[in-house]
Amino acid sequence: MSKPDKEEVKRYRLAAEQGLADAQVILGSIYADGKGVPQDYKEALKWYRLAAEQGYAKAQFNLGVMYENGRGFPQDDKEALKWYRLAAEQGLAEAIKMIKRLERVK
Repeated sequence: MSKPDKEEVKRYRLAAEQGLADAQVILGSIYADGKGVPQDYKEALKWYRLAAEQGYAKAQFNLGVMYENGRGFPQDDKEALKWYRLAAEQGLAEAIKMIKRLERVK
């Protein structure tokens, strides 16, 4: 995703606040990457979690990545695996790979 301008961020936020999971994931990525806004992992986590709780696999995967890498909070493989498993249950191939990799490390 290219760097969004202020108007795009505003539109994503409005859609995300209305509960649109696609917009919540995009807004989470904008904050996680600091594209068009200051980087803010806590804000990214908030938007990813809202989409993940709606069953959005990519948001569940992104939460797994954040927990695995300790972005904005302490690193937690157990929590990462929880989110990866939820995404994998929906067939997200990247989540399945991450589970296998994390389970090998243990």
